[in-house]
Amino acid sequence: MIGNVAAHSPTASEDELLRCCGRVRVDDLTAERVEQLAGRPLDWNVVFEKSWWHRIRPLTYQHLCAHVRAHVPDRVLGLFGEHVAELNERNRRLHRGLLDVASYFEQAGIRLLTFKGPTLAIDAYGDLSLRECGDIDLLLHRDDLAAASDVLRSHGFESAWDVRQPEIADRVFACEFDRSGVQLDVHWDLAPGWLNYRVDFDELWESGIPIVDGMSYVRKIRPEDSMAVLCVHGAKHWWERLRWIGDIAELIHSGQIDDWDRVELAASRVHGRRSVHLGLWLARSLLGARLPEDVSRRLRRQRGVDRLGRQVACWLDRAEQAASGRSLRDRFAFRMGLCERWRDRAPQIWRYLRERPAGTVGAGSRRGVTPRR
Repeated sequence: MIGNVAAHSPTASEDELLRCCGRVRVDDLTAERVEQLAGRPLDWNVVFEKSWWHRIRPLTYQHLCAHVRAHVPDRVLGLFGEHVAELNERNRRLHRGLLDVASYFEQAGIRLLTFKGPTLAIDAYGDLSLRECGDIDLLLHRDDLAAASDVLRSHGFESAWDVRQPEIADRVFACEFDRSGVQLDVHWDLAPGWLNYRVDFDELWESGIPIVDGMSYVRKIRPEDSMAVLCVHGAKHWWERLRWIGDIAELIHSGQIDDWDRVELAASRVHGRRSVHLGLWLARSLLGARLPEDVSRRLRRQRGVDRLGRQVACWLDRAEQAASGRSLRDRFAFRMGLCERWRDRAPQIWRYLRERPAGTVGAGSRRGVTPRR
């Protein structure tokens, strides 16, 4: 099914190679396929550039070296090696920064949750160096935003935004802070309000797990809840990077999810059941994630998820060009497909009508519905 979509792409072999490499472990069949693909006349510049776009350079480099080193030009391997070394250092810097920030909030008595970033690299990928991390994602209660900003600024972090301005907190859902190469993305929600995802910070925090023994105020999101959070994030960004699908696949394979009924419950609580089902479908279909049989059966009963998945697969192969190829009507249809309730569709329909250029029916529009953060 997905292979048929990829076959129409001029870079089908390169795209398939990246899907094979975009996972921590490859089985014998996948390793054999990597060897077959590497033996073709590939455009290795495309392989490198798309691995950059999809944020899977460490994984791609690991599997190229392990399975097909002789097929890869030395120049390309050298370029991968340089980038991976820099990424490894950045991940270590971010991890140290996370522990510093955790200590600041612990001392201040402000509750904080961490998700994605270095925490996910360690817990799901099993190795800090294997997941590309751009920043540290944090979630806190909206009421603590001003106090949290004061804490971060007192420790040398800077931000271009003044979170004390009501219009800032009302219009956006996260604020960026930076200090010496450590970037923080501080969230009080996970998506724009018009997408109608709902996050209960108190509930997530109560079920969270301390990131360091003895810490009372700083926790990481429980794996079952993390699945819903990761899928909301991926759906918000059209699942346009393989890394986001890889996060789902590696969380599945980590063995940390003990209660799949809780995953379903968490998905319902955030109003994101279909977003979670799509994330699971993508992880299974594109990256070979092994779901429990009862979860797979449940997935097969979900109407429309496979259609959404095929659309995502098509966008994925276009990499950075996908955004310019998504018409407003395509975006609208995708968002509607993710909604199971009319009350979730209503604010998105209103936004579509407001964003649509006058005199069009949406078919030819290239304007975006929401910027990609």
